[in-house]
Amino acid sequence: MKRIVIFLVIVAFSILLIKPNPIYGYQNEKIPVPVLMYHHLENNVNNNTIISPENFENQIKTLKEKGYNSITAQELYDYLNGKKKLPKNPVLITFDDGYLSNYEKAYPILKKYKMHAEIFVITSHILEKSGKNVRPNEIPKMNWDQLKEMKDYITIQSHTWNSHSKLQSFSGGMKGAIYGRSYIKGNLEKQEEYEERVKKDLLLSRKIIKEKLGYEPIALSYPFGTNSEDAMRLAKDVGFKMAFVIKNKGVNMGDNVFALSRITVNGNETGAELIKKLKNDGT
Repeated sequence: MKRIVIFLVIVAFSILLIKPNPIYGYQNEKIPVPVLMYHHLENNVNNNTIISPENFENQIKTLKEKGYNSITAQELYDYLNGKKKLPKNPVLITFDDGYLSNYEKAYPILKKYKMHAEIFVITSHILEKSGKNVRPNEIPKMNWDQLKEMKDYITIQSHTWNSHSKLQSFSGGMKGAIYGRSYIKGNLEKQEEYEERVKKDLLLSRKIIKEKLGYEPIALSYPFGTNSEDAMRLAKDVGFKMAFVIKNKGVNMGDNVFALSRITVNGNETGAELIKKLKNDGT
């Protein structure tokens, strides 16, 4: 009996010595998950869509130092569906469009601090090989070989095949091309024409990513952050599991997975200011 008691005491003491791994810590479901949105990196330029490499590194370094753990879109999706616990202080880092600067400037920084990110690419704009862009006056984009090279810290998602533009909407004004029925060459589309156009675009985006990278994207970011009931339904119909808008707040359990919010990161923000912004949102 005495030996059993001693054994139990040793086991209990050993359990107390085991330190929990923060990577698998419990994520409070009441705390929003921040999804950060970046675009292009350029030296000495900082605004709502461009950030300098120096400021980007300061932000990423500060996130790391403050205990934020980068997650993937798949992990966020699994969490929202009750299939996975997230690490403590999770953050999803995203980029839109597919700029060459993501490869040349952002990727080395992410790799240095072991932080994962997702890049939503306009797939028709991604180059087959290094060289000049097909489209004149466009900020240089990456090629497929570069996207493959970044697979250790980057996952590629969709920003449509070639619908990153605005069209005259049936509801008035210029809206994102996948928002709803639009005027094409002066004529308003029928509902079935609109759906065929958007489905063709989204399916082609998914197809090319699968062919080039070997996996199907699960997430879509709506061009210009504008969506609609139709756009959400069509995104789901073609196989996406989630999609993102821009509401500048964190993602909460119970949110519509086809209207998940992202937070616009200002290039002028220091790492400390970014952390403060996230804290003010409850993250």
